[in-house]
Amino acid sequence: MNLPDAAPTIERRHDLDALRAIAMLLGILLHAIMPFIGLPEEFFPLQDSSQAPWLGLILHAIHGFRMPLFFLISGFFTAMLWRKRGLTALLGHRFKRIFLPLSLGMVTIIPATWMAYSLPLQDDQTEAAIYQTAPQLSPAAFKLYEAISQHDTSTVQDVLKNGTSPNSRHPDGYTPLNACTYANNAAATKLLLEAGADPNLASLSDDRNTPLHEAAFWGQVEIADLLLQYGAKTSTPNIHGIPAAVLATVDIDLAIGIANSIGLYLEKKKVEEGRLRILKMLNRINPLTQPINTLNAITNVTEFQSFPKRDVISELMYAPVFHHLWFLWYLCWLIGAFAIWALVTENLNLRLPRWLVMPPVSFLWLLPLTYLFQNQMGTTPESFGPDTAVGLIPVPAILGYYCIFFFYGAWYFDCHDREGKLGRFWLASLLFGLLLAFPLGLEFSAGYFNFRRDLAEPQDYRFYSVLFQVAYVWLMTFGSIGLFRHCFSKQSKRMRYVSDSSYWLYLAHVPLLMTLQYFLAELPIPALLKLTGTVFICTAILLLSYEYCIRYTFVGTLLNGAKSRPPVAVAAVDLSGYKASQSDNENESAGTTEVTQRD
Repeated sequence: MNLPDAAPTIERRHDLDALRAIAMLLGILLHAIMPFIGLPEEFFPLQDSSQAPWLGLILHAIHGFRMPLFFLISGFFTAMLWRKRGLTALLGHRFKRIFLPLSLGMVTIIPATWMAYSLPLQDDQTEAAIYQTAPQLSPAAFKLYEAISQHDTSTVQDVLKNGTSPNSRHPDGYTPLNACTYANNAAATKLLLEAGADPNLASLSDDRNTPLHEAAFWGQVEIADLLLQYGAKTSTPNIHGIPAAVLATVDIDLAIGIANSIGLYLEKKKVEEGRLRILKMLNRINPLTQPINTLNAITNVTEFQSFPKRDVISELMYAPVFHHLWFLWYLCWLIGAFAIWALVTENLNLRLPRWLVMPPVSFLWLLPLTYLFQNQMGTTPESFGPDTAVGLIPVPAILGYYCIFFFYGAWYFDCHDREGKLGRFWLASLLFGLLLAFPLGLEFSAGYFNFRRDLAEPQDYRFYSVLFQVAYVWLMTFGSIGLFRHCFSKQSKRMRYVSDSSYWLYLAHVPLLMTLQYFLAELPIPALLKLTGTVFICTAILLLSYEYCIRYTFVGTLLNGAKSRPPVAVAAVDLSGYKASQSDNENESAGTTEVTQRD
């Protein structure tokens, strides 16, 4: 196949290669933070004993732009390789660098990842079994549960004053707050919450419902209101992935039947009215992209658009097949799309004009197009940043979202931006992104700082949330490109090594990191210190494995191309042959230190 028209000279972009490496390595930090911020077990099974919710700010800041930036750079280097070597060579190169590592990772890294994930889950099962087989509660805890069921408020108050934990779990796995919902006891709920009961502590039953789930299910308005006042999370799913709002839409007769079976006798009309009020409360706190029609919600659960009914296609989209290697699978799809685009543009000799790709004109189409796809995402109303899909079939909204960044990177290559105009205002971009777009996007998404009610009406939260998320991702992307062009435009052997090793480090880090986190989870160490230690230990082990087990092997060849080991120095015996030996060594060294662009 003929090569497409190339630029007069294709210069190496050391800055973008370094930036791609940092985007990879930030993923290690992101995953290391997860045990410390109280994520639901369904999203991350391991919870560290040292919690630091403020670390969630760092996680959101990284997640909000990291992968889009990576896909943009991938598109840039894809176009570079195509212009330089042609489409056939591009497809062969990507097959070796992306598809084969993905295939090997699916039979090595992913099984190891699931083994690491199973460690805390096994502990949960053991814990649940202990609760289920426990002979009895302590006398004080038994008295607490008995008083809750009998609506004996004074006894509940006395037991709590005597030091009984408000989170004392029942042998059957539920909590005192769960028991309050079973008894429809709002007064005891208030006392427990005032005593420090955790409103987000889920039952160890088969459904893993939180107290808010139960209150929404039975239409207990007063209890739900108390739970929300004391920090109950509206988007927390149960073990089936269902938040409290959905349980408020389940068939009412089913709810009445379950209530009767546990001795909680409810009136259908009151349950219906209570559910409607709870739905309005939940929507007011966290408005949905397409809010539940409260007039029909009771009879039509499918109107909750964020949790659609799963069919075979949906299961293939969301089943956790690829885990953290999902990005390689999405790259395969985008490379296929690029091949089609390359064939069309090559035959028609088409190129986007430079003025359309470069800012500020590019903002006119990048922002609304990104908004279109971002608005279709959001695993929960509180989500910030793009969704992650680990299934076999790509989610259209997610694939389209990353397609924007990938192809923008490809078109940016054709602009031959030798002057660095794309990131010329990198400092302003980073400052506006981090200090304005990020906090506003996070606030409108999750009410993180509790001031969104002063800025907009609840029904407008979603619009502003997506708008600022889109602004954030592009400001951080352009700002990062400009920063790295300013700092890393020249060749550096150290940065080159970081760039080469980063691919392996990211592919292999999850099982090792989770294993470390599991064994360190119960140590009484401050969260920041424990986070720093796990990241350092994990990175050090992976760097050693890269240097001695990967770099010069066929795996290293797949990831970064063939590497030759540096020559071993040997003492010269015959001084007469020193010059010849020196010459040979210099030639050999030159061959090993030559750096080629890792497209």
